[in-house]
Amino acid sequence: LKLLLDAHFSCQSTPLRDLDLNIWERVADFCFGQGQAVAFLAGWRKSLPDPSPTMVCIARKRPLLKFEVASGEWDCVSVSRRDARVVCHDGRLHRTGRRLEMTHKKFTLDRAYGSDVSDAEFYHDAVRPLVTSLNGSEATIIFYGQTGTGKTHTFNACWQRIGCDLAGRTISVTFFEILGKKCFDLLQQRKEVNLRSDGEERVHVRGAAKLTAISSELPELLEEALQLRRSEATERNSLSSRSHAICVLDIGGLGTIRFVDLAGSERNYETRYMTAQQHRDFAEINKSLMALKDCFRAHARIARQRTARAPYRASRLTQVLRSCFTDPEHRTIILSTVSPTATDLLHSTNSLLQVTQMSAALSTLRAECSVDLPLVDFAASIPIWEWSEEDVNRWIRTVDNGRFKYLVLPPQITGAALLKLSSKGLAELFEMSMRRARGRGEGQAWNETAAREVGFRIGRMVFAAVRRETLRWPDGAARLIEAERLEATQRGLLEEGLNLPPESERHCEFFFWGDTSLVPGTL
Repeated sequence: LKLLLDAHFSCQSTPLRDLDLNIWERVADFCFGQGQAVAFLAGWRKSLPDPSPTMVCIARKRPLLKFEVASGEWDCVSVSRRDARVVCHDGRLHRTGRRLEMTHKKFTLDRAYGSDVSDAEFYHDAVRPLVTSLNGSEATIIFYGQTGTGKTHTFNACWQRIGCDLAGRTISVTFFEILGKKCFDLLQQRKEVNLRSDGEERVHVRGAAKLTAISSELPELLEEALQLRRSEATERNSLSSRSHAICVLDIGGLGTIRFVDLAGSERNYETRYMTAQQHRDFAEINKSLMALKDCFRAHARIARQRTARAPYRASRLTQVLRSCFTDPEHRTIILSTVSPTATDLLHSTNSLLQVTQMSAALSTLRAECSVDLPLVDFAASIPIWEWSEEDVNRWIRTVDNGRFKYLVLPPQITGAALLKLSSKGLAELFEMSMRRARGRGEGQAWNETAAREVGFRIGRMVFAAVRRETLRWPDGAARLIEAERLEATQRGLLEEGLNLPPESERHCEFFFWGDTSLVPGTL
């Protein structure tokens, strides 16, 4: 395919001629219906499932913060609101330091919002339809994600706007937090309360206050309660929520809605500076989050008509949210907040993975595509004698405007080894390659005549290119002299072993280290 396109565009100026061979391999695979790109696009083109009447998974990306931009962070998460898709671009430097391994991971959700969507727009598009259509039923909105991705910010923005939609209505409020195995009432100065189950296994918070207020008083009431919520500074967030906050709004004549702001998750390497008590809290938070994920996965298996039971007794959090997993009429929104930064990409990918696994319809709509991108300018920053085999092959493909891009070097030819080869040595090297490549198809005539002549010409041209590259460096001339001295020494030892006549009595052709035209001379 590359040869055909090169022939077609040989008289035109086109960026196709500048593509790296690694990219061309992907193009060729794609043309034949193979490779990762085909699978990635096939997943991308899958039609979105009909939205579940009871389960909606949403992703929201926060914008880059000023201190992140100042520290050199960049946005590596793309969001398509129209298609409800999020793509995480994970670029990692290969262990050789010569290539960039880029992996694109696509997640499909019911809705997706980028950093350009305001709080008001998000509420009116994602939350308001649920609030205004309760009709005597129950609903839950769960805010899930890494510490510092905007869970609590979005949580606050939502209930602050509910008052406008519920103007004039009387609302009963219950607000408590779950910290490990304990519950504390945020409307009674963090008084400890207990969870109890009735005969129908519905969970109640015994001892929790239930305050009644009109809609206009709701923001002030909840703001005072939030001041009592447990929070601490962590490595990722100076004011991280260390408990699960659950706000239950019983709206007179309309229904009941719960807002669940989960504690932020951290990974083990982010807990290095925690105290012993903080480590215990961290373990409890992760345990409850794992139980929540297990319950929703079981709920997804039930939706796919598989035998499963939601293990909601595993933690206090899942006991409170039991109706989300067992009541087929209960409507749930799971909002995953993600960070756009490269530092947090592992967290963002994991959050999206966990949320999509909670939905039976979305768990099969993931796709992944990987490609190795060469660092084109890397070889230009180090001298030729320090090049690896990969650097040499990349240089051969790009030097002199791609003049030698179809040449195949034998393995283990590093920059130092290339520097030691004379024009004759390079000619013999390429002559053997020519014979192997074309001898079968064109017969003995090619092997004996054309291979020697073509290899000789290519050897001289590559030899000149190596010389020019070496002389780019301050000590390049010294390296050339040293390489020539070693070659002369090796040639003298060989002649001595073969008992050849003195050099002065022989006539042979060689090439000076002088002009790039490599004018033949006589020893």
